[in-house]
Amino acid sequence: MRKLQQTIIAAAAAAAATEKEEFVCSTLKAKGLPLRDEKGQKATLNAEEMAEFYKVFLSKNFKKHIFYNRDWYKRNFTITFLMGQVAFVKAWKRLRLKKD
Repeated sequence: MRKLQQTIIAAAAAAAATEKEEFVCSTLKAKGLPLRDEKGQKATLNAEEMAEFYKVFLSKNFKKHIFYNRDWYKRNFTITFLMGQVAFVKAWKRLRLKKD
């Protein structure tokens, strides 16, 4: 389960990084600004412009996040339920042994 979760999160992070880079490049080009400043460092956008990117990105991937969260909670509930059953059976056996 952990490997699956890591794979899904890694894929989402890679997609976010790629889309973010594309957004930054297209926004800078639309403004007529270079991709690097005079020191050779990557040019950046301000907080409002990045907020716009994240709003669009999260809206576009909303269903993916909903399905991921639903599956994650389903798996964790199942594991917790099974752990509870094991704890109940162990406690029941201890109580039965004490009675005998």
